[in-house]
Amino acid sequence: MKVLCFASQKGGSGKSTLAASVAVAARQAGERVVVVDLDPQGSLAEWGRMREAKRIVFREVEPSALVRWLAETRKVKAVSLVILDTAGTFGPEVDTALKQSDFTLVPVRPSALDLRAARPTVERLKSLGRRFGFVLNATNPITQARTADALAALEAGGLVAPPVADRTDLRDAAASGLGGVEVNSAGKAAAEIAALWQWASAQMETST
Repeated sequence: MKVLCFASQKGGSGKSTLAASVAVAARQAGERVVVVDLDPQGSLAEWGRMREAKRIVFREVEPSALVRWLAETRKVKAVSLVILDTAGTFGPEVDTALKQSDFTLVPVRPSALDLRAARPTVERLKSLGRRFGFVLNATNPITQARTADALAALEAGGLVAPPVADRTDLRDAAASGLGGVEVNSAGKAAAEIAALWQWASAQMETST
């Protein structure tokens, strides 16, 4: 069983939306997925309640019980992937999630403010000795030069996943309990989310 964590101390990075769509992409790739929303805002849990397709399992786990719950879940052969969505304010509870993860994705939007705001998240992950990668989220497909500059800035600080653009399919998916790969399976959003999942999956394999 692998554990993939989404974490960012910057609000509005889109981590819950990405976590939802990556969960669906992973399920379509054959993973047996359990999603845990550890963020008090509950955005991912709300997405799960809207979702009609039930092939992804959602669990409510108290952060203080996460270590024990993961230990028990590892014994269940029917689960191959756990996705954790964490709170935007770091503390002991988020640290626990990071420590239990095989890999952490750090969503960052392509603005100077957001790039600078990612620094505390990176410093925390490094202090814990955890493997992580950035994912440049909600890029503008038209301003490719700005995206390239943001990617270069992130690459100076660590691994960088394939970027995800700000696309209508992802917004529609988040609002309807779907994943980006389900709204339009032949669309660009679906391809970007699939590429993100494939990259994250490879990083989790490397972490072993």
